[in-house]
Amino acid sequence: MVTIFVKREDCCGCTACFSVCPKLAITMKPDQEGFLYPHIDYGLCVECGLCQKVCAFQNGYETLDNFSEPEVYAIKHKTEEIRAVSTSGGMFTALTDEILAWGGVVYGVGYDDNMVVYHQRAEDADQRNTLRGSKYVQSEMRQTFSALKKDLRAGRRVLFTGTPCQVAGLRDYLYQSGADISNLILCDIVCHGTPSPLIFAEYLKVCEAKRGKKIVNHFCRSKVEGWHAHVEMNVFSDGQEDYKSFLSQLYKKIFQSHIAYRPACHNCKYTNLRRPSDITIADFWGVDQTLPEVDDNKGVSLVLINSGKGKKIFEKICSRVLYIRSNAAACLQPNLEKPTQPSPKRDEFWQNYKTYGFAYVIKKYFGYGVKGDIRRLISKILRNTGLLPTVKKVLGK
Repeated sequence: MVTIFVKREDCCGCTACFSVCPKLAITMKPDQEGFLYPHIDYGLCVECGLCQKVCAFQNGYETLDNFSEPEVYAIKHKTEEIRAVSTSGGMFTALTDEILAWGGVVYGVGYDDNMVVYHQRAEDADQRNTLRGSKYVQSEMRQTFSALKKDLRAGRRVLFTGTPCQVAGLRDYLYQSGADISNLILCDIVCHGTPSPLIFAEYLKVCEAKRGKKIVNHFCRSKVEGWHAHVEMNVFSDGQEDYKSFLSQLYKKIFQSHIAYRPACHNCKYTNLRRPSDITIADFWGVDQTLPEVDDNKGVSLVLINSGKGKKIFEKICSRVLYIRSNAAACLQPNLEKPTQPSPKRDEFWQNYKTYGFAYVIKKYFGYGVKGDIRRLISKILRNTGLLPTVKKVLGK
């Protein structure tokens, strides 16, 4: 009987196995933490073994086309308006503009109408613009791999952007499918880890309940207070923006705590300079120290050119960007060296979530609601001692 993985940390959820199955015997189902894992219908399975062969996460990934060392650049888009709406320096827009100018197709990550993060297909700038910006949650791939293969077979030029495990999974899927990838450009991000879609959905519910209206956009990294500030922003259905409340910054705290990442993230195979892609993009953290003349607190992209194919398209976009040669050691990206370590409270967090719910864990681990509890406690003490009227009078309330 075929088994795709034994331990959860051996499955990154890339969907290569789901996509390659000739009998459609595999479905992706969420576990108790909200992460999608492949499940086999053994009534349909014919034991062909393709699901095992296609797993780049467990079997290793191809880097034969890579340079011995990547070319490293600090990059800023020449158009200030583009940088303002980009997470870092606008490299994604520069790269995708070139693909779209060729009549190509871009695959990237956006939100659906219910604020679920998933991979989408873009054929023009308006569609592409919805894919800008980091999303700190694992995206659903849905039918992306098979749709992309159809585009390649139709002779379209295609750019796929995603986490390195998604890129490696796509590449192995296309290889197993016998697809011609000469028109495909792969772009990965330096990924710190992918938090649970379930926790993200729970967070949005709390924000919507607090304001009494629907969230229509969430910026994990708004530049409203500058690139270095790491400010989150919720945008509501009436156009109101919230980036100042404690609640608006809560999901960032969850992300930075490493408490709700997919187990495979702590077993990541791609935290090195052997990238599974043609181009790697990230924030150029540390640029204020190594290249201070470049940093203006508006965003700088770290770009690794990993292959000849990546270099060719980079040369095409050079007129759109300001760039300076650098090296990987100059940037503060620890995930180019090792996986993110899990929070020591991870197991406890999930057990408490399952037992008591989301409101309990965000209060216990992140302090949401604690100030209200303190105010209520003080009021109760003052009321019981008969001092509440006096305090209100002094405060003019």
